[in-house]
Amino acid sequence: MGGGIERRFLLVAGEPSGDLHAARLVAALRELGPCRIAGVTGPALRAAGVEPVAAMEDLAVLGFAEIPARLPALFATRARLLGSLRDFAPHAVVLVDYPGFNLRLGPELKRRGARVFYYIAPQVWAWHPERAHAMARWVDHLAVVFPFEEPLFRQAGVRTTFVGHPLMDGLAPEVEEAVFRAELRVGPGHRILGLLPGSRPQELARHLEPMLAAARELTGSRPDLVAVLPLAPGLEPSGWRPSDVGRVRLVRGRTHATQAFATACAVASGTATLETALLGTPLAIVYRTGWLNYAVARRVVKLPRIGLPNILAGSEVAPELLQSAFTPARLAATLAPWLDDPAERARRREGLALVRERLGGPGASRRAAELLWALAA
Repeated sequence: MGGGIERRFLLVAGEPSGDLHAARLVAALRELGPCRIAGVTGPALRAAGVEPVAAMEDLAVLGFAEIPARLPALFATRARLLGSLRDFAPHAVVLVDYPGFNLRLGPELKRRGARVFYYIAPQVWAWHPERAHAMARWVDHLAVVFPFEEPLFRQAGVRTTFVGHPLMDGLAPEVEEAVFRAELRVGPGHRILGLLPGSRPQELARHLEPMLAAARELTGSRPDLVAVLPLAPGLEPSGWRPSDVGRVRLVRGRTHATQAFATACAVASGTATLETALLGTPLAIVYRTGWLNYAVARRVVKLPRIGLPNILAGSEVAPELLQSAFTPARLAATLAPWLDDPAERARRREGLALVRERLGGPGASRRAAELLWALAA
């Protein structure tokens, strides 16, 4: 499609989910024609052969209170990216989600003559909707992954296209259920409780202990129930007790299998909640942060719900336990009916089906790549 003309792209992704989605975009770009891609890279983008300008890990920030400590790394990364704009001379710059950094970088890129393509819109519909109007001045094309975003940004004057969600392209368990259960050493009659506290150390520190406490309560009265804790590479569990051995199985590289084959899950707010919903497993959405972060968020977030499945469905298809409401007792009470009552579990699955329906079919990465390729022509 692109002939022999090599196109250059500078890409900025700042968190694990953006890294994965951007890697799929890179693969789709390379199917269109010869291209060279550099930028801020995480594990997936490095594996995809993107030339590193900076490491995604240098940008990791969780919450407003943690920004000051990361400012030197953030400023250094910004300087390297602006230098690459001059030295690498990309045909287009691709910003992937990560609004805290990209919404500040984007206007400066535009002032310096870059074509700016934004993939996976910052959730300005949840906080500061007026920022959508500001984006119209510096975003050349915005590819959104939720259908309700297209009219919101178009009304604000941003050239916007709904491309579908990249999770629809390849969301599947890493192994078949029989293999997964064999790895866990549990039979087909055992129930599985998935515990997904998040992919960052800060999230693990805040979410794991109440999840483990709820799992102890639930497994204590259900001998056929096993809790499964899939952790990202490099993360180690805290709050672990000797009694948890046997009750809780720690796994690596099996997050999607846990989400797909669990009877029910407790999931920290974020992309993992959407993955779990798309795989059809009943889930409770949990989140806990520092008091300052929460106080700021309460002032700026404009939505009644924070969970992506609930926002998409327009109703509470997954209960949300936030801050002081996130206790072991309340989490156990929320999960118990789905573990014990097949009819209640089926009703929850029916509600989650609406989430998949509203995201449309696969092909998001290819559609986004085609828009970007045209912009870079």
